[in-house]
Amino acid sequence: MKTKLIGKLGEEIAKKFLIKKGYKIIETNLKLKNLGEIDILCQKDNFLNFVEVKTLKDQKKFLPEIHFNNKKLNKFKKLSNYFANKINFENWIVSLVAIEIKNKKIKIRYYENLTNQ
Repeated sequence: MKTKLIGKLGEEIAKKFLIKKGYKIIETNLKLKNLGEIDILCQKDNFLNFVEVKTLKDQKKFLPEIHFNNKKLNKFKKLSNYFANKINFENWIVSLVAIEIKNKKIKIRYYENLTNQ
């Protein structure tokens, strides 16, 4: 399966997961000029949640989380802050949904609120 298709599959899995957690999906693949992209923007109660999704299929050596290092996390937080300020929304968090697909089994790890890390 090609990388883009795996990414789209992961985003669909993540959306269903977040909806089960009580989030309302506002937008997906939100592109902000040349600054970057937010995979999923969702809301629960009074908080916006800017979600990055990392998906790996049939990997044995690595976890999807390895692709969301501190440098990428900091860039994603700046991007989220930019968007939150643009729409004048103060309560927001950054989260990661890591998805592994192995032998048709799906493992999801959710790291909610990485904002202060």
